[in-house]
Amino acid sequence: MPTVNLPYELVSYVVDGLDLVDVWHWSLTCKRFQFLFREARIAKQLLETKAPYSFEARNAHSSEHYARELRRLIKRQEAVASVSPYLVRTVAHAETWMYENGVLLYIRSRVLRILNLHASEDCEIVVNLRELLNKAIEESRGVRKYKVKLLYYADGFVSCLYTHATHDWEHSRWLLVFHPQTGRIVTVRPVEPTAKLFVRNNHRFLYYGTASEIGHDFYLYWKIFGFDLESGAWLDDDLEVPEVMGTDVGTTICFEIVDGYFYAISNQAALEVEEVEWKSFYTYFRFPLQRDGFARLERRDPEIWRRSHLEGVIDDRWYLLRMFQDEGTGQLKVVESRKEWLSRRVSPRRTYYTTVVDFQDVSARTDNSNASGGSSDSDSSRDGSSGSSPGAVDEDKAQPPGPLQACSSRNPHQVHPGDDSSTSIMFPVGQSPIRAYYASSQTFIDVVNDPRSYDPTDQRIRIRGSSRRLWNPDERERRQRLPSVYEPGTQDWFDDQVNALYRHEEVITWPTDQGSSGSDAGFAALDEVLNPKGFIGNLHGCWDERSMVFATGSSAPGGLNALVFVSWDPSIYLTGTMAYTGNRGLGASCPRTNDSPSPKLHTRALSSSYQGGGKNKDIAKRYPDNLPESTPRLDRGIDLKSCHKVANGVSWVTLESALYRELPSGFHFAR
Repeated sequence: MPTVNLPYELVSYVVDGLDLVDVWHWSLTCKRFQFLFREARIAKQLLETKAPYSFEARNAHSSEHYARELRRLIKRQEAVASVSPYLVRTVAHAETWMYENGVLLYIRSRVLRILNLHASEDCEIVVNLRELLNKAIEESRGVRKYKVKLLYYADGFVSCLYTHATHDWEHSRWLLVFHPQTGRIVTVRPVEPTAKLFVRNNHRFLYYGTASEIGHDFYLYWKIFGFDLESGAWLDDDLEVPEVMGTDVGTTICFEIVDGYFYAISNQAALEVEEVEWKSFYTYFRFPLQRDGFARLERRDPEIWRRSHLEGVIDDRWYLLRMFQDEGTGQLKVVESRKEWLSRRVSPRRTYYTTVVDFQDVSARTDNSNASGGSSDSDSSRDGSSGSSPGAVDEDKAQPPGPLQACSSRNPHQVHPGDDSSTSIMFPVGQSPIRAYYASSQTFIDVVNDPRSYDPTDQRIRIRGSSRRLWNPDERERRQRLPSVYEPGTQDWFDDQVNALYRHEEVITWPTDQGSSGSDAGFAALDEVLNPKGFIGNLHGCWDERSMVFATGSSAPGGLNALVFVSWDPSIYLTGTMAYTGNRGLGASCPRTNDSPSPKLHTRALSSSYQGGGKNKDIAKRYPDNLPESTPRLDRGIDLKSCHKVANGVSWVTLESALYRELPSGFHFAR
């Protein structure tokens, strides 16, 4: 029976056995299948079975717009996979800045401005820092030379470090936490020392820590303090982390609050242990967000095996360490990027390793001793996005895999080989300072400086990346039947196992070289957005699952940087942003201009059966909703109506029009 004649109930069963991307492609083959992404019941089924822990699924439960949120989810994932953003725009000029949970905070001329980019706000909360400091920190009154360093933002709470110099250097640094939406100064606390200071919080608890405790072995140890936001009191005890862990957040250690727990994970431990035993483990712990949470510290023993040093040399300048919650299973995972000379190869390769952070069978002990018990992870799913940790998770710490057994112990779904010099141009680490990995799209993204000449003043900021997708079942079965010519357990043998499962796309650079000549007015205008005039050098930035912000400009204290916002989410739209009408050859996936013939999809991801101008035009008619969709408020966003009421009665906080509206417009690429 042709699939177009299948009863509705049978279609739902077929859908249940397909990947989300496969269902999307199926919906594009015939207009009879439009309902797969437009009918509420099918959309709800897809969201609840394929990505129940995604932001879009959570939002659909509250809004009940399941079809809209499902289209939004697949468009976001495809935008990342095709390295084809929906919006780019310069949003601010700032002296210092921070981007957390979709909210941009930036300081200029001693004024802090807060802009919710994920919610597409066109107004900003404006904080007069001098007035705020006068009310919050008595010692700051009359001080003209001071610094305010932004530390973290979540659930409306802003954390920053205030510093000024004194003759005796006593109490010269304060942690300041305030809630601009309500005009509330939450807490002020002298902080000494401030080495590697970090802050994390939700709506109930706030924690800060420093890597400042020197142990008898001369290693730095972390010390963490907690604050109860509901009662407004600091916790009586602090936590002295008993293990040696990394000290660089984002590369050797990361901290996150997820589902009522504070987590920390590190890829580094005592060096003398690793150098003697030639093996490395992930070290991590967690504690519940409770007043006695420190006393309920949970640690994993045995620790999770990471790698054998005999596998090859590592260039640790390329480390990336990030915790995330799997959109399909809700499991907490960590992704680590390593640039390695595997098996003594001539060319180094970046590889992305994913590991489940599992505490299911670990019981907390009030005496802060190590928790006992291991965990048994379920088999990975067919797409690898919800796969379990490698088999080495449950290996005894005393007998981890050796260099030959390492590959056999890893799960191919959780190892994503990246680029190397044999397949694409490798940028020096200094020209590739922003590196991201999007697990839901199985895509790595870099923001690079790719100048056209050797002139040090020449700058060309571009976005590059590559994704991978599972082969279709027939291709995968054929490839897995082919015998490997390599010895089992070797690196080449393992690479064959990965390649038998996944098709790796070529590295895509956006915008393409076609537009770099400036012959097309659209390309030239886009180049000016990505490379703001008068701002050169000091490229840096941060990212989340839906967007990224990068900055370029002066690195001198007080110097200005231009902040450029890049969105993968089709629902984000900033007021006044122009539709892109330039050359369509902008990237591997055409921008969604008014005359674009194709929907937002990576063209190589489409099967040959429905590529072609005529059919693409039909598809565009059937999918006219590439315009930015309505944007719901985020839980961690700012309620501007409430803020407006408070702002009238608080001298140091006001509400103003967003400054990006006064800057040259960027572009959106939706139809």
